[in-house]
Amino acid sequence: MTGTTNDSTVLKAIADLAPMWMPGCVVDTAEQTVEVGWGRGALQMSAVVGLGEIIDRCRQLPQQLWAEQIEAWLRAVVAEGELATQEHRFGDVAVRQRAMLLQRGWSARTSGPVADALIPFGDHFEVVVFVGTGADYHRLTIVRRSMLGLGDPDVPSPVQLTLEHISDLRPVEHDGFSVLSRDDDPLVSMAIVDREKLLPQASIGLGVLVGVPRLSTVAFCDADAGQQAADRLAQYVANTYRDAPDQCSPDLYWLQGDRMVQVPVTLAQPPGVMLPAALLPSPRRTWVRHLWQQLFRR
Repeated sequence: MTGTTNDSTVLKAIADLAPMWMPGCVVDTAEQTVEVGWGRGALQMSAVVGLGEIIDRCRQLPQQLWAEQIEAWLRAVVAEGELATQEHRFGDVAVRQRAMLLQRGWSARTSGPVADALIPFGDHFEVVVFVGTGADYHRLTIVRRSMLGLGDPDVPSPVQLTLEHISDLRPVEHDGFSVLSRDDDPLVSMAIVDREKLLPQASIGLGVLVGVPRLSTVAFCDADAGQQAADRLAQYVANTYRDAPDQCSPDLYWLQGDRMVQVPVTLAQPPGVMLPAALLPSPRRTWVRHLWQQLFRR
């Protein structure tokens, strides 16, 4: 069965079933959209939402499972519409957008029938979009971002708004490595994204070893700082991750420019780092690094 035929089959199923579950909703098979409504009493709202997400999902499932998926998705879209209405009560939604760096797959493990708005970030992380509501951050879905008009070209980027928010962070030295941290601020992890400004060492020489144990904490050292420094960093990351309310990742990574690879850490107590051969100390590298430090301190 071709992709076009598949789409048509799913669209027909949606057009047949949607009015049964939600009287008054309108499916446009030509435009591949559905108009849904919500509200109470005199306050009634509606929105037109693209069907691409549910079509793609159904194409990956046996046809006997489509009805359940379509109903769950439609009801979730209505719930998203109600949330979008409430979000406006807290002020301009566009400037309250923020982005957080989370472990890859976090959204797939924790999201509901409607997909989160996110940007994949390498092999190990993803940037997920949130909106500030009072003192909390609520995740945004692709559907709700559309309902709130946040996909328009003139709306500021949630990533840019977040990087501006953390631009004043300064590293603090801690037992041979550096720490970027701010209490109760889950946006600090985005320092990895803004590495040119907040982690400039990542683009110098062999880069940095870095850990993101909490959304509010990023720890790093020069990648060629040696085994003892790497082990101390790994121990700090492991201890900081353990029982943290805003856990991000217990792992250690080698970040060099735009390249990030996971560095193995033993499960021993205390943990130890299995450094790649390229980061093992050599007399020449040790001498060059010592010279660089002396020049930098002047």
